[in-house]
Amino acid sequence: MPPKRGREAAEAEDETVQLRRHKSATEEAFAELVCPITWSLPVDPVTAEDGNVYERSAIEEWLEKQHKSPVTNLAMGTKLLPALRVKNMIRAMVSSGALTGDKVDAWKLKLEEEEKVAEVRRKAEAGDGVAMYILGAWYKLGQKGLAKDDAKAFEWFEKSHEAGDSCATAGFSMCYLEGIGVPKCLARGATLMSEAAGRGSKNACYLMGNAYAGGLCGFPEDEKMARRYYSMVASASIDDCSDFAKGGAATWLREHPAA
Repeated sequence: MPPKRGREAAEAEDETVQLRRHKSATEEAFAELVCPITWSLPVDPVTAEDGNVYERSAIEEWLEKQHKSPVTNLAMGTKLLPALRVKNMIRAMVSSGALTGDKVDAWKLKLEEEEKVAEVRRKAEAGDGVAMYILGAWYKLGQKGLAKDDAKAFEWFEKSHEAGDSCATAGFSMCYLEGIGVPKCLARGATLMSEAAGRGSKNACYLMGNAYAGGLCGFPEDEKMARRYYSMVASASIDDCSDFAKGGAATWLREHPAA
């Protein structure tokens, strides 16, 4: 019978070997789960006709440009099937702690963003004006995992404006003033921006002040009108304005006192 210390050393060595094998197997599984295009764990995994698993948005964008496999470079059709087993496997391995690291952290963040977008989209489609505005802003800026899409931004800003959301009216007006998702129309944009300011949007008041102070977006340079709208920033009822903008309005008013 081997000495106790010898047995303990052998057991420790066996445990180390098992841990190494487990780590190696986990790393191999991790490599198999990573999307070959994004090199990240897919939140919405799909199996393509080449038999590989991809992030849906990544492979859809790829196939819009070329009908070849990103892995084999051979011709490939566009049919995609949800990879539910892979999706469940990733969730289970992340939940158990088997998968860790930067890619897992990025996957968790992306999953949270997609769930948030889905929640806001449900509210928007149910008629929530604020949710419509938020969705429009995300599309305008390309945030929360959504691709920048001016047409969709305009669509949701318009719906939110029609639902009576004053924040959206300001965003909607900028679409016309800057030609975002719609042909530029300064007259329409100015009317909408003025309407948003009248409804109490601090942001609209600030933007109107900017327009008159600098003669921007087709507005005439008019210090009196700029002072009027910058002054309204402090008293407007809807606080949809950044602290930076509020500070900018206050600074301009100090530097341009009324005669």
